[in-house]
Amino acid sequence: MHAQPQTAPALPASGLIAHRTYTIRRSTMLMGLGWLALMTACSGTAGWYILSKDDLAARLVARETTRQYAYEDRIAALRADIDRYASRALLDQDGVESRVDELTTRQAELESRQSLVTALTDVLQSNGILPASKLPLRPRVAKPDEPIRASGVTSFAPIMPGKPTPAPETPALRGAEANAAGGWQSGELHPVQPPAKQVEANLERLDKAIARTSNAQIDALKDMEQKVTETQKKLRSALAETGLDTDRMSVASSAEGGVGGPLVPVKLDASAGPFEATLTALQPRLTSLLRLRGLVEQMPLARPMTGDHDFTSNYGYRTDPFTRGLAMHTGVDFRAVAGSPILATAPGKVVAAEYNGGYGNMVEIEHSNGLSTRYAHMSAISVSVGQIVKTGTVVGKVGTTGRSTGPHLHYETRINEEPVDPTRFLNAGSKLAGIL
Repeated sequence: MHAQPQTAPALPASGLIAHRTYTIRRSTMLMGLGWLALMTACSGTAGWYILSKDDLAARLVARETTRQYAYEDRIAALRADIDRYASRALLDQDGVESRVDELTTRQAELESRQSLVTALTDVLQSNGILPASKLPLRPRVAKPDEPIRASGVTSFAPIMPGKPTPAPETPALRGAEANAAGGWQSGELHPVQPPAKQVEANLERLDKAIARTSNAQIDALKDMEQKVTETQKKLRSALAETGLDTDRMSVASSAEGGVGGPLVPVKLDASAGPFEATLTALQPRLTSLLRLRGLVEQMPLARPMTGDHDFTSNYGYRTDPFTRGLAMHTGVDFRAVAGSPILATAPGKVVAAEYNGGYGNMVEIEHSNGLSTRYAHMSAISVSVGQIVKTGTVVGKVGTTGRSTGPHLHYETRINEEPVDPTRFLNAGSKLAGIL
């Protein structure tokens, strides 16, 4: 059996005092103090916020208002810049359009002037005053390598140098052709000129091209005027050999195939510019030259036989080969071989083609302005009465028919049926050999 433990006797509870000891750690105390400081700071901040809430809100609102005003001012300034740039662009566009309109007008005037220059060139070439190889000035104002682009103006399009070809299906890379030999080289691109500057540069080049073409037209007219003046002097000097008053002679129309139409004269103002002044001065000289040219073509100035043939007897008084007495020789005799062709010395109409006494076989051709020519002693006659002949038409062959001592050509020139010295006309034709 186990022994029972002995217990102390119980004491009465009244009259006793209990003592307990509590120990607080330093970390716990620091945490408490920190919490107390934090709560004190939060309480102070909350109190300060509550006290200064209205002032802070006012300052925030003022700052936002200032920012809004600054933003609106910036937007207004940008709008003003946009309006200014737009106005400037409109002004530039108006300037470009007015410039293009001016160039279009000048281009139209240039083409109109070129038609006059071309017409004058054709007239001078057809009359042998200018060589046929000298082509008229071509109305091109822009080079093929100078692309000109102007809205609504198609006449400014450049002339392509060759036949157009379609674009390749696969476009080549930019710079591939330039770097095909040496390989690709990296680098910065060249600065691109602004479109407005490009348009201005193109318009400036076009303006200069039009000015160059206008000056070339004026130079062409001056060359024509000089050539016309020189030819006119030569014609007058040669026609003076004939002793005829060319101012009173009329020019018959030599146009073939039928031409005509209403007369619409070209009206020019000499004070409008150098082109108009030069053309105004050229017109009367050209008219006078063409009139003289027409007279020359209708007068018997050509030689009646090809090659050089000596005179066996001149015009005027001589010893008659049959009677040995003094007699008047009304023409000139050309030494020639029998059967040589005899040519008409000017265009006209055959009025006689028969045997005529001492003339033998004779052909007489009537020309304009009372002029006529006779060809005598022919062995054969190649034309008939009423036939229209031209200069150089064969009218017969050299012979010795009629009152003749041997084969030769007796040639006469008459004015209103009166014989005159044919050498005056032949000498004039010799002087004009380079013009006719």
